[in-house]
Amino acid sequence: MNNKEYVRSIAIIDTCNFTRIAIESVCNTISEKIRVLRFNSIQELVEYPQRTQIDLVFYDTLTTNSIIIDLDADIKKIKDNISGVKICVFSILHQFMSIKSADYEIDKRLSLEDFNFFTRILCQNDSERCKRNYSVVFYDRINLSKEQVSLLRGYLLNLNTKNIADILQCNLRKVYFYREGTLKKGKNRPSFYKDIGRLINP
Repeated sequence: MNNKEYVRSIAIIDTCNFTRIAIESVCNTISEKIRVLRFNSIQELVEYPQRTQIDLVFYDTLTTNSIIIDLDADIKKIKDNISGVKICVFSILHQFMSIKSADYEIDKRLSLEDFNFFTRILCQNDSERCKRNYSVVFYDRINLSKEQVSLLRGYLLNLNTKNIADILQCNLRKVYFYREGTLKKGKNRPSFYKDIGRLINP
């Protein structure tokens, strides 16, 4: 590493092996001194004894087992347990909802070359050159709420409305309200029903 590079330890919270291998490969091309750690959940990360040494976290909430999507709460939990850590949401979630609490966003559909470029900048901590959002989606976000995204994940996993109401801790009327709002936002999008499948299979 040269004297501009500061990242020594990177955590991946993602159950996709292809994603893990890609991140590890890119980090190895940057420097063999970067340690890459794998976790299946935020809970695993916050229970890791050496977590305070982690500089950067790549996180995709869509690959975790939870139906509920609450990215703000997830990021707060990580930052409460690791002081000064930077969080990059490496996902396609921003196609469906706005993400404001992450330090960075990378679209998983970017090429490996572009991802390599972005990660190298992060490891150099060159904030003047580092954009917050590297995405193929800029102006066509569906802008769903976290409840609407969670509802769609529930239906895609074949849960019924009552199950979803129990998980969201609300009544059936509220679930119907979320559903109608979701369909209203998606009705003018020809690929809406195809796209939402990525919420459980990104």
